[in-house]
Amino acid sequence: MNTAPIGAGAKRRRYVLLSLAAGALAAALVVTGWFVVSRERPGGREGDAGGIPSIFPVPQHARAGSGGPVPLLGHVYVVAPSGTDQSSIAAVQDLVAGAGGTTEIVAELSNPREGASAVYLGTGAAAASALKSLQLDSDAEIREALGRPEGYALATGRPDGIPTAVLAGGDNDGVFHAVQTLRQLLKDGSVVAARISDWPLMETRGVIEGFYGTPWSHQARLDVIEFAGRQKMNTYIYSPKDDPLLRDKWRDLYSNQELGELRELIDAAAANHVRFSYALSPGIDICYSRTSDLDDAVAKLESLYSLGVRSFVIPLDDIATKVQCADDLREFGSGQVNLAKAQASFLNDVNERFIAGKAGVLPLETVPTFYNGSGSTPYKKELGRALNPGIVVQWTGEDVVSHRISQDSADTARQSYGSPGSPRDIIIWDNYPVNDFSQDHLFLAPVIGRDADLHESIRGIVTNPMIQPYLSLPAIFNYADLSWNGPAYDPAKSMNAALSLVAGPDPDTQAAVKAFADLNQDWQDDELTPSAPGLRRDVDQFWADYDAGKPGSGALKARAELLQRLPDLLPGMAQPGFAKDASAWVAAAAEYGRGVEEALGMLEAARKGDTQAAMVARRNVQSSLVAAGAKSQPTLELGVVTPVLGDSELKAFLERALQQAPAG
Repeated sequence: MNTAPIGAGAKRRRYVLLSLAAGALAAALVVTGWFVVSRERPGGREGDAGGIPSIFPVPQHARAGSGGPVPLLGHVYVVAPSGTDQSSIAAVQDLVAGAGGTTEIVAELSNPREGASAVYLGTGAAAASALKSLQLDSDAEIREALGRPEGYALATGRPDGIPTAVLAGGDNDGVFHAVQTLRQLLKDGSVVAARISDWPLMETRGVIEGFYGTPWSHQARLDVIEFAGRQKMNTYIYSPKDDPLLRDKWRDLYSNQELGELRELIDAAAANHVRFSYALSPGIDICYSRTSDLDDAVAKLESLYSLGVRSFVIPLDDIATKVQCADDLREFGSGQVNLAKAQASFLNDVNERFIAGKAGVLPLETVPTFYNGSGSTPYKKELGRALNPGIVVQWTGEDVVSHRISQDSADTARQSYGSPGSPRDIIIWDNYPVNDFSQDHLFLAPVIGRDADLHESIRGIVTNPMIQPYLSLPAIFNYADLSWNGPAYDPAKSMNAALSLVAGPDPDTQAAVKAFADLNQDWQDDELTPSAPGLRRDVDQFWADYDAGKPGSGALKARAELLQRLPDLLPGMAQPGFAKDASAWVAAAAEYGRGVEEALGMLEAARKGDTQAAMVARRNVQSSLVAAGAKSQPTLELGVVTPVLGDSELKAFLERALQQAPAG
């Protein structure tokens, strides 16, 4: 959908965001720390789970296991019966190798060598047998998890004296998810003793590459798909608005080279248990009643089906809001109601000719031309009446960019896009952290304002990310957490974990990443979500101390020094693409950090009457302001723009400091 810029970035951003509905939840500050989930209730945080580290997405049930840690430092038998998911086996092998151990793949365990450990993988009878060895085959929580789609159980013990971890899935997706939890239970080369029963609350959880602007690179798509799979997401929708073969040239078939790249994405998605969903957008110039256009659409979808795609979307967003084609005007008439009738006719034909006759294909999805707002309109009413009830609608909430999405709103939307007595299945296309409408900004605040119980009303949620793929990973992490277990989702803790993950273990790098994220918090642009909360706290404290004639705490100076180190620290992140994506903002932040440090020196010199030192510092502050305000971030449509940080908090501080210590 069109969140694209129509003018200068900052001006457009203010126009769009200030027109949105109020009522957003307050953004929590990013904090550090661990938490454990409750022994007694799904997704709880009460009590003690015996030292189990934080697990994300937060599981439904987690408690301390028995038998002590399971070492992966030595010889590890990976017990995987025939038919066990190969991606899961390979992932366990990589984990063991990373811990310093060696693996031996066996179908069943007999005569194990002394001192070895075992990791069981499997579904069905094989999983039941492994759990029985731990005396957990009748555990109610585990049985519930294994009875759910994508559900899994992970349990440890010492059957026959062998340190053992059992990773059981209700299906192969569940086995893969269990491996992702295993990653988080590793400590000092061993698996922490744990018993986890878990499953997702939303059916569809993923990423839609649906923004305007420079499309992601092929490698970035591969990396995002792998990241999404590790966070237990299951969907990647290929829908870049600036791919001409999806929109302007939608009738054209892909070249062999293009098909090769798509096949690589499809295969990577399958290996990470993410379904690749293809979104064809013919609405710009389609004639809904023209047989040749239907034939072209089906031929295009067939070409993707032959590569292994089993999920398809027909977005009809950001197009003319009335019937345009002469054939359609004769067939359906004019006006928005007849537009809905024409679109429903075309979608029903695609569904009948292509979707219905294909084994293993998921229900067809569409994005209506009027895709936001929950209330009924003549267009929605006609679409709901005429559209096949099995076709799923993607919806953005009450607004194009929605600050809050409530369960009540989603329930109303289901009715509006459905028919009497038959609410429509909907998936939320969530326009966060997308920044195509404000390409001078980055959005690194936690995902907030989505009701915890949305899973009771919707089929799922997909996040529309930023033009910068690697900077989008923290928000993708949040959405994985939210969509898996909304009632247990804690925005601040989830974002803290996300930033720690992409930063890596080095404390200085983690501090730098979190300081940078603090400068990019102001997506909602309202008083409930203050920009740069950490910086603002330090600035406010400094001015309070300065005005009172007291020595400062040093917090602002320490922050300024850290900002100056960003260009050196961020390239050392575990995810190096983050620093590359952020380079223009990082350079500006470092200049602002230099300016703040010079401003502090200027104010101190002025207070002491050292005019010469104050003048030198003043020139340095002005130099930093110029350098930080330079246009340095290229865009596809707007030329080169100036990176905005902290919603201009840094600039405002420097300007106030210059006023406090006037020249001469």
